[in-house]
Amino acid sequence: MRNNKRPIALALAGLLILSLQGISTTAFAETSDSGANNAKPPLQITHQTGLKVAIQVNYADTVPNGVSKQVLAAKNLYDQYTALGMKPGKDYEIVMVFRGDGAQFLLTDEAYDQKVKQPHPKGNPNLAILDALNKGGVKMEECAVAMKLKGYTPHDILPYGRIVASGIGAMIDLEKSGYLSITP
Repeated sequence: MRNNKRPIALALAGLLILSLQGISTTAFAETSDSGANNAKPPLQITHQTGLKVAIQVNYADTVPNGVSKQVLAAKNLYDQYTALGMKPGKDYEIVMVFRGDGAQFLLTDEAYDQKVKQPHPKGNPNLAILDALNKGGVKMEECAVAMKLKGYTPHDILPYGRIVASGIGAMIDLEKSGYLSITP
């Protein structure tokens, strides 16, 4: 009788193992909820030194007041770094590359009024943000290819905008130099 129980026990154990393989691991997760993730404080940036970011500004998308969504994204990143006490040039570097349809956002007020066809408030609505970013150490580059295609001259570009031969080429050079490339 003892010999009959052992094969039955082994068969039941085997069936149990096979049936458990079909159950997701979440079934075994801890059932006590320590709080919903969305109720926890926001996660902070953990790498706060040695950051090099290249932000591509290449779309004409704006918020209702005419400010570029991509320029706002760069400002948000800069503001977050500043709030964490990070120092430009020491803990991080940000370079914005204006190319394609985003090239218009590095225009002076006068050039913006003359050359940007869409309805917008008087002058370049991005100017105050770009001025603040520039004062905070953010570098800005303007694509010469986009300038030629859109009829911009060096005089049309904000004085702190550095003209580069190619915006795409600049992004590649920045990436090869250790910058993380993002296109918000």
